[in-house]
Amino acid sequence: MTLPTPYGKVAFYPGCALDGLGKPYDVSLKLVAEDLGIPLDKIEDYNCCGALEVKNVSTMAGLLLPARNLALAREMGADAVVSACPGCHYSLSRTQYYLTKYPKLREKTNIYLEKMGAKQYDLKLMLVHAVEYIYNTVGIEGIKSKVKRPLTGLKVAPYYGCLYVRPKSYTLAGYMKLRDDPERPFFMDEILKALGAEVVPFEAKTMCCGGPHVYSDVEVALHLEARILKEAKRNGAEILVTDCPLGHVAIETNMNKIAEKYGEDLRMPLAYFSQLMAFAFGHSPEEALLTANITNPMSILKRYL
Repeated sequence: MTLPTPYGKVAFYPGCALDGLGKPYDVSLKLVAEDLGIPLDKIEDYNCCGALEVKNVSTMAGLLLPARNLALAREMGADAVVSACPGCHYSLSRTQYYLTKYPKLREKTNIYLEKMGAKQYDLKLMLVHAVEYIYNTVGIEGIKSKVKRPLTGLKVAPYYGCLYVRPKSYTLAGYMKLRDDPERPFFMDEILKALGAEVVPFEAKTMCCGGPHVYSDVEVALHLEARILKEAKRNGAEILVTDCPLGHVAIETNMNKIAEKYGEDLRMPLAYFSQLMAFAFGHSPEEALLTANITNPMSILKRYL
């Protein structure tokens, strides 16, 4: 049975990351959606959202790339677009904001969309992160009802990243219902608690990981990532739980460099929130692709098998 959503008909925008380095996120999210009975219909022929960098090269391209995805979603009859990557959520929300605020820019964008073979975008979409989608569609009790492998005693630090609710003028966090708290998000905390895990105090939950600077300024990225890991460790977390493929991959691939620069004690496994959900719902580590994570969260989770 498919549950009705508070968003109407939903289109899923996976973005480039979930088809690449973020594949464990994509696979586990689909498992969770199927278990919970919530729709996750992918936008066909979607393109890159432009990530965070394209807008610095071309303002128009930075709007057109997300706008085409939004137009394709409307062609599907969607009322909302769910994205799993906060970077994608940012790009889509930013475009929605500018096209709404500046009619002449919207007109110019729609002219380009038609030249690209897409329909004009009518601004009639709500843009939603996957954490919000699950939290508001299923609810905590609905999540609890699916747990077959409670993660009792597992100490976790939920890392939302800097773009999950920012900037709130784009994401509308704090401005409308169904949005997480713009200053102290808690939706992922509650989802993890529903799995039986213990959420530790974690003031770094919305700090920037320096993901976009991994290649351009490694020292800055290492410093920011070390700060996040140090805060999680200080509060007793065993696993850093993520909802952002960019942040997840950046921290995992830099773990050895962070350990060399700031100390071995900062090493910590990472897992996507959807991977922990799939695991708690009874899926094997292989099915949830927990075995594909560079930092090996199964070193901690094996006690629940």
